[in-house]
Amino acid sequence: MIILFSVFLFIYGISFFAITEKMRYITYFRNISTYITSFLLLVITWNVIDRWGQIEKLLKAIIIVMVIASIMAIAAFSSEYFRLAFKSATGYILPSFISNTGYGGVIANRNVGYLNWFFGFGNYFRPSSLFLYSTMFASTLAITLPVAMFFRNISYGRKKIFYSFVIVLLTIALICTTGRVAILSFILAYFIFIFFKIRSMAIKTLFILFLIFISLLFLFWLHDTGILYLIIDFVLNARGEGSVNTRGKIYIETFNNFLERPFFGWGTERDIMGLAYPLGSHSYYLGTLYKQGITGFFCFILIIYSLWKNTKIRNIEKSNFNVFNRYGRLIILVFIFNSFTDVMDLDATTMLFIWLLFSLLLVSKKLYIKNL
Repeated sequence: MIILFSVFLFIYGISFFAITEKMRYITYFRNISTYITSFLLLVITWNVIDRWGQIEKLLKAIIIVMVIASIMAIAAFSSEYFRLAFKSATGYILPSFISNTGYGGVIANRNVGYLNWFFGFGNYFRPSSLFLYSTMFASTLAITLPVAMFFRNISYGRKKIFYSFVIVLLTIALICTTGRVAILSFILAYFIFIFFKIRSMAIKTLFILFLIFISLLFLFWLHDTGILYLIIDFVLNARGEGSVNTRGKIYIETFNNFLERPFFGWGTERDIMGLAYPLGSHSYYLGTLYKQGITGFFCFILIIYSLWKNTKIRNIEKSNFNVFNRYGRLIILVFIFNSFTDVMDLDATTMLFIWLLFSLLLVSKKLYIKNL
């Protein structure tokens, strides 16, 4: 994993020379800094952590931060009195020509959310809490929910009740973000997670056949009643027609421009006249393909594959290592699905949480094997 990550950083460095917009240098260095931080997290945790207690302390620290962030988000969603705005520490050192841009302004001037529109809600306050954007907050909530579920699984008595409360709190905060992809990613990942827990191949086969049968019946019923098209329309246009149309145009133009520099990409996102958002945005996979080319994308996919392969524990014995890695598969699945439309390296805080969890999963597997 460390070697793969090193290769990816090397490719990321090469892509710097493809940047065409000087304004995008700050974006490039900010993004690569998140990967360098993640790489250092991986190296440090791999070489420093040597017992379960250290892993548990870090996981509990993640839970505490997400509980605080969730309380802030729910409070801000519920009342304008809790909708804080402040200047970030970075904002004091950023030059004005950067902080006055749209992206720089988000970094320099922080708040716990912003006004938005959603079907059924109308105009509402969409919380981002301690994160750069609401989508990043939603992604982090979806990825850290399995950690709370893990602690609930291994706890008893009052601790189990506490972690049940944490799960409810994080779920409410996730709903408040109206992060459709993060919510759907968690639901889909959870169904697959439940499927993996089934040991009998016969039961798995029956489960799949039953699910397909029920799904087909349900889809036929939705089609006949016309509800299916209403659901599709709601999912796609819940935030207005502009959301899906804008993303569609970005994806098409991103891929077309990728073909112009297919090997090492464009280095960073690029602003194009007529598009509300830059090329390479709104998809982690397509964005990586666009920014680091086919070489960076292939390495990125290998990192995810290596992570999945190297966190698998076959033993069904219930130990902290075993149970954590089992829930870790749920974390990875959420990440995989969520990355189709959300760019995780957009927010340094989100990347910190993601790679801290990934690093702890890898270390947990190492310690498990060591203690056999």
